[in-house]
Amino acid sequence: MNTNKPYNILVTGIGAIIGYGIIESLRISGIPCVITGTDIYEENYGKYISDYFEVAPRTDNPNYYNWLHDVCRKHQIDLIIPGIEQDLFGFNENRASLPANTVLSDNKIIQLAKDKYETYLFLKSLKTINVIPTYTGLDFDSAVKELGLPFIIKPRKSYASKGYHLIRTAEDYNAVKGEISADTLFQTHIGSADEEYTFSVFSKGNGEIFDQMILRRYLSKEGATQKAYVVAKDDELQLYVDTLVKELQPIGPTNFQFRKQDGNAYLLEINPRISSACSVRSKFGYNEPKYCIEYYLEGGDCKPQEKKAGKAIRYISDKIIYE
Repeated sequence: MNTNKPYNILVTGIGAIIGYGIIESLRISGIPCVITGTDIYEENYGKYISDYFEVAPRTDNPNYYNWLHDVCRKHQIDLIIPGIEQDLFGFNENRASLPANTVLSDNKIIQLAKDKYETYLFLKSLKTINVIPTYTGLDFDSAVKELGLPFIIKPRKSYASKGYHLIRTAEDYNAVKGEISADTLFQTHIGSADEEYTFSVFSKGNGEIFDQMILRRYLSKEGATQKAYVVAKDDELQLYVDTLVKELQPIGPTNFQFRKQDGNAYLLEINPRISSACSVRSKFGYNEPKYCIEYYLEGGDCKPQEKKAGKAIRYISDKIIYE
């Protein structure tokens, strides 16, 4: 571990729960860090828990990478941790333009995660794991015939439950019919809110899991974890995730989201990044930003911590800034 000086860490998207969760996890990691936070909005919570703050252009702005080079040079950044999905995908497409070591998994899994239909086709090709029936190009009658009621419609490319609708009746369908396009997915509705899980792993690209944590969770309306319960062991989920990790060989933090039905696990989506439950996991002993520093900056000498049992409940609080 570097004992001479703190690491300079840049965290993007710190106005969102993932971004400021990364900062909170870095603060309790035990590794000295100077944190520069960035966000497209001037006023946000993460700004006030960072050491430095820079207003960022959008990642798709033509000047973004010139700006990023200037910020990394100014703050002598050692490691960039993307805090929002848009930055993850943008960084992956512009790897040659990144000015510092960046937390990025393999291109294969990042590209797969962008498209939920491609994820479905990949899972189906494995032939050894449960797959949620998924279609494109249906209408209400054909969806009922193939999937039954209720069923789900959602975009091929989205995040944080955006565009997700549970269809119980023709009236539900007609209310959102205007959103349906060639890129809309129709899926069987699996399980219930009581059977949703988030399974996070940290890997080194060799098809093996370095460390992991399973949470049973309930989502907020915004699509982030609102309540979570630590699951010490789950053989069904473990077998599924072991299969995916061996096949995909992810690098760094990866999050797999599941639902269960009749004891069987079904994958909802893959997030090849730190996810919204980051700060919750860290407080139970699974600190992904800590592992990122140890892996990306210290040659992979990661040091797992003892895991704690328990549950987490998130609530709204206030950050007061007196002027």
